[in-house]
Amino acid sequence: MLYILDAGAIIQRPEVLAHAGAGDLLIPQAAVDDIRDRKERGLRGDLLDLLDRAIAAGAVVAPASDGGMAELALKCAGESGPGNVRVVTTDRRLIRFLASKGVTSIGGGELLSEHATAPRDAGILQAAQGIVSTQRRYLSVGLAIAVVATGIAITVVRNHQLIFHTAPDWIVPIALLLAGLLFFWWRERDRLSYGLFEVMIGLLISSQSIVMLPSPYELSTAKSIQLVGGLYVMVRGLDNIDRSVEDTRLGGWWRRLFRNGR
Repeated sequence: MLYILDAGAIIQRPEVLAHAGAGDLLIPQAAVDDIRDRKERGLRGDLLDLLDRAIAAGAVVAPASDGGMAELALKCAGESGPGNVRVVTTDRRLIRFLASKGVTSIGGGELLSEHATAPRDAGILQAAQGIVSTQRRYLSVGLAIAVVATGIAITVVRNHQLIFHTAPDWIVPIALLLAGLLFFWWRERDRLSYGLFEVMIGLLISSQSIVMLPSPYELSTAKSIQLVGGLYVMVRGLDNIDRSVEDTRLGGWWRRLFRNGR
């Protein structure tokens, strides 16, 4: 059986590379270039190093083709037979197209299940598990930072009179400027925690516009603007989360939920 891996499958399930020694993993050059380009955009270099180790252990790199993954899969299916080729991908459009051509597509988890009893490269497997653990810590730490920052923001808002009204007037614009610069630095350094923070703050802003409505519970112009503004902040936060999880296992689930697997 020949397994053709795309970049998304490798990123979401790097453990599949531990089976490179069997010689049945085919990685398109486009997938290698994609992971290399992602490193230049900020992806941790350990995944590219892991890919190089898998290639050295026996994974085969297929030359680039104009038709990309689909053309390569159809070519291999024509040479070896559709029943002897599996495309490992997270791209739903590619899965639907290949299915119409009689080529089977599976996820990285299914490949691991099919190879549950097959020999694995212990070093590559350990490194892959380390990458997955790092991603989980990244998500956990990002959530923790966002929760703490939200708590600080709520404290500042509730005590704004004590903080701002007792300070000299010239302090306020300087403090706001520094706060703006701090938030910008935070977003550039850690989009995940910043995006989660935006979602939490946007949720609080929108909720307050409705929960705090006075009788007869009709939205005024100011409350309507607050509601829409809070929703806008939430969308901005989701956009930052989208960018930050692209190169993690969560990114595959995120794409299936919001981008139809693309």
